[in-house]
This record gives sequence, C-alpha cells and structure tokens, in this order.
Amino acid sequence: MKLLFTVEFYEPSKGGAQEVVKQLSERLARRGHAVTVATSSDPRRKEQILNGVAVRGFDVRGNAVKGISGAREDYLRFIREFEFDVIFNYAAQTWTTDLVLPELGRMRAKKILAPLGYSRLHHRRYREYFRQLPRYLVNYDRLVYTSARYQDKEFGDTHGLEGKAVIIPNGASQEEFERATPGFKSKHGIETPCLFLMVSNHYFDKGHLFVLKAFRRFQNKDCTLVVIGERPHRHGWYSCFPLCRMNEKLDRRVVLFSGLSRDDVVAAYREADLFLFGSEVECSPLVMYESFASRTPLVTTAVGNVRDHEAYVRVVQTPEQMRSEMEEFTRDPGRYRLLAQQAHRVFLEHHSWERIAQMYERLFLELVTDDSTRSSMAGHDSQEPSQG
Repeated sequence: MKLLFTVEFYEPSKGGAQEVVKQLSERLARRGHAVTVATSSDPRRKEQILNGVAVRGFDVRGNAVKGISGAREDYLRFIREFEFDVIFNYAAQTWTTDLVLPELGRMRAKKILAPLGYSRLHHRRYREYFRQLPRYLVNYDRLVYTSARYQDKEFGDTHGLEGKAVIIPNGASQEEFERATPGFKSKHGIETPCLFLMVSNHYFDKGHLFVLKAFRRFQNKDCTLVVIGERPHRHGWYSCFPLCRMNEKLDRRVVLFSGLSRDDVVAAYREADLFLFGSEVECSPLVMYESFASRTPLVTTAVGNVRDHEAYVRVVQTPEQMRSEMEEFTRDPGRYRLLAQQAHRVFLEHHSWERIAQMYERLFLELVTDDSTRSSMAGHDSQEPSQG
C-alpha cells in the first residue's frame, strides 16, 4: 500500500504525536508499504528519507482557529496530486488536518482521522470549529480513538458517527525497553537510593509544577526527582522551564535534563523507582505506557484515558495526594511494584508498538481491499451480457 501520514511535527522534533507516527510509519515501512509523512519543515532535518520513511516538510504554521500561514498552497497541491491508497491525519486542531478537511470529499484514497482527544473541545474560541467539524468528519472512512471512554469518541458518537469508530490504543516499544542497559544514575552522578522520574517537554499544561510542588512537600533526602524534557523552541511563553529551573536551584534533590539520547531516557525509566505525572491535557499519554513497559510504578493525575488503567496505577487529584503516594511508596515499595508488574503484563498483551502497528495495517488493508473488491464487482456487473 501507499500510505500518507500527516502530523504537525516529526523527526527530529520530539513529542507524543511525533513518536506515535514515527513508530507506526517505520514499522509499516519495514513491512513493505510505501510510507510518506507530510509535516512541518525543520532545519535540523537533513534527509528526506528517515529509516525507510519519506518525509515531506512544509513551511506552514497554525490551525483553522488561530489562522494558517506559510506555504499552505504547496501543501494542498501535494495532497491533491499525491497518489496514495490511504491518508491518515493524526490529530485535529492542526494545520496538517485542518487544511485537508475541505478536500476530503474529492479524495479517492481511504481517509482516516485519529482526533487525539479534541483538547480544545470546550474552549470558547473553538466553539465554531467544533460546530462545523461533524460535516467534515462524515467524509472520513474511519475515526480512530485510543479509548472507548474519552471525549473525542463521545463527540463522534453524539453526531451519529459511531459506525466509523475504531479503538486502537497507544503504546510503547517492547524492544526498546527490553534492550535497555543500566547505568543512568552512575553516569549522571545521582547518588540517592531512590529515583523519582518525570518525562515531558516543558509546557505549563504538562504538569511539571504540580509534580514539583508535591515533591517539595515530600521531606525525604534519600530521593532525587529527575525531570527530563525539552524547552519549546516555538511559543516560549507557554514554557514552564524557567520556573522548573528555579526549583532545581532551590532544591538539590531536583535535577533537570534536556538533550538526552533516547537510550539515556529509557535507562532512566528502567532505574526509576516511581514515575510521577501531573499533566492537565492529554489524550492517551505515551509516558504512561512507557512506565508500563519499564515496570515503573505510576502516580498520575486522571488525565486523558488514565482511568482505563486505574486498576494498576495510582490516580491523584492534588499535589498533596501525590506527596502522600510518595511517602506510602517509601513505606511499602513492594505494593507499588506489584501494580507495576500487573501493568507490564497488560502492556505486553495490548500495548506494544508492534501489535498496534499490526492493528493499523489490518485496518488499512481492510479498507483498501474492500474498496478494490467493490470496484471489481461494479466493473463485472457493468459488462454486457454474453450473447453465446
């Protein structure tokens, strides 16, 4: 199959959406499909083929509500002229999807959208966007949700689109975490017996300050909080990085890292005793599945689809509750590790990227094969009857 994935940012940019599309596109390319990713241009991207995936960058910014600027016509021309079997738009409220919406009815390819939660669904500035959206969504062949209980699926079902719904979860790389080597603490000079970890880029709504507030109240000098994340290059005013840096200077137990290799990040997961997450806006957080893959107990806010996994994660509402979980962990770490083992079993059964890539491949093949079969039948039916 010829597959086109669209996503706002892609390698070498790092983030949740980038990782999902990277994992899927590279795995499907290895399975013999021709995969192209259309995304934002990035001066750090030196090649047009990355691990078997063709990458086309466009100098475009914004979304339908904020306004879209840049080479939008170049992108639209590419979309109109590209010959593909499937177009997969990853995330709504981005220019890569919003520019495509009016074109959907004219496309011959099979069309799939993964909304990624509709994070601005209840924002007043987006009221008209979501009022208009259902008339475009009917032109998609499938709508892929990561949870059967989150607001993006509820939105689609409310507007009569439940027949297009497919549930395919997020995940993590089993291979990556199985081959991880120890040594993060020794390499980076962390000498405390206990390591707590948070991994997320420095945006305010990712919850760094929530976690830091909880950790400040946790009076235990035998624990270090490691925060791994990049400072946003664009829209710096959304960044909590300066405040996080201030916390690091005021509390020697807090250590911030950026620019780490992926191997280092995975090693940090494997050596962490507890993963802390205080995010306010998520759909299906990858760090949750990475904590499952690394057998790291998770304490998190009830963000996105976290409630789907509440049997084996600890869910909190306030920094004070998160502090209490830290203290409880130091008193009874075995109980938390049992939860992490349960989460790891669930991960192996449902949330490895290889398994998820297979689910997407089956979906794409079913749509393309069904379309080819119908075309073949239509052609057969239109033939003149035999005169013999």
